[in-house]
Amino acid sequence: MRVALVAVALLVTLPSAAYAQASDEFTGATVIFARGASLVRVDPRGRGETEIAQLAAKVAVRALRTDARGKVLLADLGGKWSWMPLDGSSTSLAELPCGDGPAQLAEDGACVLCRAVTGPGSVIVNLGNGKSRPVAVPAPGARLVGIGADRRLVWADATGVWSSPPGDAKKKTKVAPEAPLRSFLPSPNGKRAVGVFLDHVYEGKQTKPAELLADFALDGEGARRKGIKAGVPLEWSHDGEWVLVQDGSSACLMRAMGGQYKCWKGYTAASIASDGKWALVLGNRDGSKKQTKAAPASKKGRKGKGAAKADPKPKDPEPSDEAENASAEGGTTDDVAVAPPTGPLALYRAQLEGAFTTAPALVARVVDGAAVWVPAAN
Repeated sequence: MRVALVAVALLVTLPSAAYAQASDEFTGATVIFARGASLVRVDPRGRGETEIAQLAAKVAVRALRTDARGKVLLADLGGKWSWMPLDGSSTSLAELPCGDGPAQLAEDGACVLCRAVTGPGSVIVNLGNGKSRPVAVPAPGARLVGIGADRRLVWADATGVWSSPPGDAKKKTKVAPEAPLRSFLPSPNGKRAVGVFLDHVYEGKQTKPAELLADFALDGEGARRKGIKAGVPLEWSHDGEWVLVQDGSSACLMRAMGGQYKCWKGYTAASIASDGKWALVLGNRDGSKKQTKAAPASKKGRKGKGAAKADPKPKDPEPSDEAENASAEGGTTDDVAVAPPTGPLALYRAQLEGAFTTAPALVARVVDGAAVWVPAAN
């Protein structure tokens, strides 16, 4: 009788313990995505949907981003950047004084770096007081790295890659001798970056010129490591270890150093977890792996080389032994590296660890735009 009672107790406690362990798997993270004229917040398993903001009717949510502390949301609404705090004090987004082009939220959520409304330079917008400070650096690829007193401005131009205090680009230091051709994306801590360089590939015993994605150090020397060959980098994990990449019709997580990566074919990359263990990807609502339609280019935008060409016959999600040949022809605008696709979309959660053949898990069946992984507020 005593043995039977122990067995029953184990049956009761083990599932509870397993559930508690699973509940801690995402360490308090949540997900925000667009649906209709709303922004919806949910846990990474798709539980507990809550509307957090109303949007203008028929606005296209092209990008959602947040800081490492999960306190601020940055949104590209039809080509215009807006923001809101995530502490529940607001249910609407405030438009930022940013021009048409890319924007980046600082890791501590204190400010936004974006293209100036007039002129070729950029502007830093302080979200605490609303004040703006112009900076004479090109907006594409420029990034505020570090936090507080350690904050720096990093950017690339024709003469190399540079770092300076945020408010004084004249006090610059060269951190890499050669700038990439495109897709320059510094890490959150400013120690490394990724970008596309002119390199070479082997065909038998011969070599030929090719444009390749590479990771490189921002230490003054810029030694490079080859990454996913035709990948388009979207965003770094907040810990600076992993990069979210779109490789043709595949969404991928790529380790910055070491070359490790995992891809899911038939999906469009949307966001990455703080530690790189998870990715949010957009796919077809019916669960099929056929490629979703590429989003139309904005009338204000400019076509660039960073858009991935769709694979006409994608297979089930699987790892890539090597990067596929994907054309880098235009289709997206330069405010976001890869715009969300169009059509009936669903949101899925892809896991870095585990079997390569494991398909992404459904988070939300009806999604109408971008999504972002939000770290637990701290």
